[in-house]
Amino acid sequence: MNLKKLLKCLLILGGIVEILIGAFFLLIHLFFMEIGIVLIPVFNQMAGTFLIGFGILLIVSSKNMLAYRIIPLVNILLRIIMIICSIIQLPTYPEFLIILLPIMIYDILWSVFVLILMKNLNLISIKRE
Repeated sequence: MNLKKLLKCLLILGGIVEILIGAFFLLIHLFFMEIGIVLIPVFNQMAGTFLIGFGILLIVSSKNMLAYRIIPLVNILLRIIMIICSIIQLPTYPEFLIILLPIMIYDILWSVFVLILMKNLNLISIKRE
């Protein structure tokens, strides 16, 4: 499989995962209510809608990676910010480690692979002056 097809597959996979997690966020307050954690649904719904939208954008960016290369780059930046926020919040909610750890590992691996592939395909350039 060549690098362009691999990057396209990763963008589509990332988009599908974002959409699935976004759908989960839209309904997460119902699951938490069952275990006694009360959440204000509007924040989860905003996060879910954001993730679904970003998932759709990642899938669209796979159609024309040169024109839409900013979408995966912004997504990578947001994933890194979320990893940092998750690490900061882990001491507050240690019971979520079993959920957050695989998500953080997936996010960092996806981000690194996409960034390397984009660099190898000359979709981004790091100029030294």
